[in-house]
Amino acid sequence: MEVHNSLSTYVEMFEQLYLAIADMLSLSRRDTELDLQKVRFRISSEGFSFLTKTLPRLGKAFDKALLGDSVFPLPGLKKAHGSETPKLFGNLWKMVFTVGGTLLESPSTDAIRHLRTLCYFLYKVEMPYDKATSDSVISSFVATDAALEAVSINNGSRAIQVAKHLTSQTFKTFDPTDIEPKHGPGAVATGEKVHEKHFFSRIYSKLERVYPLWEYFVMGWKQVQDDLDRYKDFEELSVATARVCLVPKDSRGPRIISCEPLELMWIQQGLGNQLKSHIERHPLTRGHVNFVSQEINRRLALSGSASQEWVTLDMKEASDRVSVELVNTLFAGCPDLIKALYACRSDQTRLPDGTHIELLKFAPMGSNLCFPIQAFSFYALCVGAIVCEYGVTRREARESVFVYGDDIIVRQQYYPAVLRHLPFVGLLFNKDKCCTTGFFRESCGCDAYKGVDVTPLRLKKVWCHRSTISADIAASYVGFCNQAFKRGYYRLAGYIREMVEQRLGPLPEVPVDFDPSGLAWTWQSAAARGRTPGVAYRFRKRFQRLEARTYVVRPVEKSTDPDNWSTILRVRNNRSTPDSDSPNVGTYALPRRSCLQRGWITVP
Repeated sequence: MEVHNSLSTYVEMFEQLYLAIADMLSLSRRDTELDLQKVRFRISSEGFSFLTKTLPRLGKAFDKALLGDSVFPLPGLKKAHGSETPKLFGNLWKMVFTVGGTLLESPSTDAIRHLRTLCYFLYKVEMPYDKATSDSVISSFVATDAALEAVSINNGSRAIQVAKHLTSQTFKTFDPTDIEPKHGPGAVATGEKVHEKHFFSRIYSKLERVYPLWEYFVMGWKQVQDDLDRYKDFEELSVATARVCLVPKDSRGPRIISCEPLELMWIQQGLGNQLKSHIERHPLTRGHVNFVSQEINRRLALSGSASQEWVTLDMKEASDRVSVELVNTLFAGCPDLIKALYACRSDQTRLPDGTHIELLKFAPMGSNLCFPIQAFSFYALCVGAIVCEYGVTRREARESVFVYGDDIIVRQQYYPAVLRHLPFVGLLFNKDKCCTTGFFRESCGCDAYKGVDVTPLRLKKVWCHRSTISADIAASYVGFCNQAFKRGYYRLAGYIREMVEQRLGPLPEVPVDFDPSGLAWTWQSAAARGRTPGVAYRFRKRFQRLEARTYVVRPVEKSTDPDNWSTILRVRNNRSTPDSDSPNVGTYALPRRSCLQRGWITVP
């Protein structure tokens, strides 16, 4: 990801965004130009960090002020004359705050949404990071894990007893051996490529005791007979070692992902998927702990921002703070399940410098056990805290908590108990992002103020300045352009459309509410605009539909010999995956690899 010689591109995008906002709010041309001059000056002195660090810091201060519990702070920006609000974008701040820096009685939600977009526009862009940044992330990972050694859980507390009982009741009918193993799309710690993932070569003693090789890793005794000599050469291991990987996250730096050992990942996927399905269907958790849809949390964030009935809580280092001791405590009444969980859990991990550390966290992000155990544990602990502190019925407590991953929503009158009790088991909250006062709420990607969605528009991918453009960047910028258009940022959308079409040529247009199967612009009304100049069209009589020629994102595939047992195992255990429908069962879609191909898509 190259950034050199590209700052002007992002500056121009930012200017087009602000000009679009000025058009929508009828801001004066003079004030708009003065603001843009200030932006250019700050960028000339600070560089790219003004857009990726300074403005996001302002955005966080803004979000805190929207909670209504503080005077508006000014991190690194001058105040307007006679006011406590920033001088930059002054006309927008006047629509939200008084000159004293406190919220207006009825602030403009449009101004709030536009200001947040300006502040966070480049906050999530996947920037390159240096060694110092990556070393800092690794150090934080190691320190967080080491801190879990000090966690001591009081088994006698009322909150823990309620959480343990809820866990036992939820999983008393769960059979951890009734799973369908499979592989995910990610890399594995043992280094096998995607087409090699079904060639197992290791036996982990702890895994073998719960998930024997002959039952979960082979098609049947015929395969055992054919491959007997290979099985005799399997490596026998007593310790499972994962591998720490760094992947791009946002402008702040990378995210840590755990690559799990091949054989453990095979079982983790099956057990994790079965846990998610069981939790989403069980009467005690159904609708309250979710993994497939974020809509419940989003809807509650919207309604809570208007009624203040619900608060949203943000966890700090959520997956890294669910300790082994916490899981041992909560799942003590589920001996078969806890035995299965530890059978396919990595005991240690290898850092990028080759150092090995014993894991005190239960499962880092990247393990398919991370999300189901984490989300359920948060739910059970919240319910226990509410019952313990307020004496309400367990049903009332269950109905007052909703969890998706590490996004927690709690009924307003009960949240203090949650904030007090969860730190007792080593879990921490990011209090600056916990929305418990005022009318601002955020959960599962939905930011809301007084019942209105004020989620900012954020750019994710770095623009490619080479002569050719990759499939993921092209798809990202086309999607971003369409989102900008839907929000009324027409100048920004037009600028990005021109950038993309300089590389790819004209793309077809479709209505805003139409979801195309290839790259296309959701531009005004396609029916009103007619056919896009430069785009080929055809009418398929057989299907009675109009089609346009454009680019389609396709996975990069690798073909191997399909005539072996491992391919049969893959097809049987991946019936629901997209590539299992391929006419060539030996064809594998390479992870995180895609290309652009010319193809025809349906247009209305």
